[in-house]
Amino acid sequence: MSFMLRRTLASLAGPSSTASTSIPSIASTLPQAVRRRRLENPPHPASSPSPLSDPSLRTPTGKTPKRLPPQLEAEFQALRAQGQFKGDETSGRRAFLNGQVSWRNRVRGVKASKTKHLREASASGLASEVETPEELVEAEAEAELEDGEVVVTDGEVIGQRIYLPNIQIRLMRNHTPPGDAYDPNVATFRIPQSMTKTDLRGYLSAVYDLPVTFIRTDNYIAPLARQPGGGQVRRKAGSVKTYKRAVVGLSEPFHYPDDIDELYAQGRAMGLGDALGKQREEWLEDNFMVERMKTYRKSALMKFYKGYRWRSKTHDNEGNIMREIMRKRGEKEEALREAAESLSKRV
Repeated sequence: MSFMLRRTLASLAGPSSTASTSIPSIASTLPQAVRRRRLENPPHPASSPSPLSDPSLRTPTGKTPKRLPPQLEAEFQALRAQGQFKGDETSGRRAFLNGQVSWRNRVRGVKASKTKHLREASASGLASEVETPEELVEAEAEAELEDGEVVVTDGEVIGQRIYLPNIQIRLMRNHTPPGDAYDPNVATFRIPQSMTKTDLRGYLSAVYDLPVTFIRTDNYIAPLARQPGGGQVRRKAGSVKTYKRAVVGLSEPFHYPDDIDELYAQGRAMGLGDALGKQREEWLEDNFMVERMKTYRKSALMKFYKGYRWRSKTHDNEGNIMREIMRKRGEKEEALREAAESLSKRV
């Protein structure tokens, strides 16, 4: 199996992790430094590893034994001491977390409320107040003062007109260690090194309307190698070139269309047999003609190599190869026997 297939495909197909929560995906994609720190200094057993995406803390299901991280808990208690988030602490924590999520998922380039905890800035409400580019230019021209300042009202776009960048964002297959189940709540991208997590989240939200639960990035640096000819030391290019990987958490599970083995495993785990896998194969055949393309490619190759014959007498099949090996071995043994007889005659 090639190196690319070993990297992208799981060695053991099995039912994926549950799609009801993203906590297993968050735990499995933690950086090694964070895992080491949590092993040395374990958190409280009731603390949530990801409170902003934990449904038990954000949904009104009553009291929960889980706690907030110390930093968020200290901020919440400070705001509560100032008179905000009145009432019981459970509903106050829920409102506090919803405000945090709304603030972090706000639309960049729009002037929202100054107090992030008192008023939640929803993307839909701000999008309805955004003006067209022509109206925006006229409003900015009318609002310019003598000293060059611009008067901006709440909810108005304060950024400048930009164009789509010429960058490449590639969707890759998730790396699944041997023996582990495929995680459908995670997607892997290769992005430019200058792109940040905020840029990727905004790109996925604006272009594909894809909500993101978490993003982890890491840089892969190409090894140094001496160039042939000139002797200059540079980073390697090609398949081992420097790139930046982004692991994105998804709120809904995602499978590649041709991931048939995973669907067969899921169907058996759910008691449906091979129904899911066969249904996906029929859909692929109807939309992409996979088997027809294989048949056409095979017939085209047979037509291309029509009249071609393998003319070699020693390497056309396994029998000829073994006979050639035995012939060379016999010649070597005969030469050794003659050399031994000549030495014995001299003695």
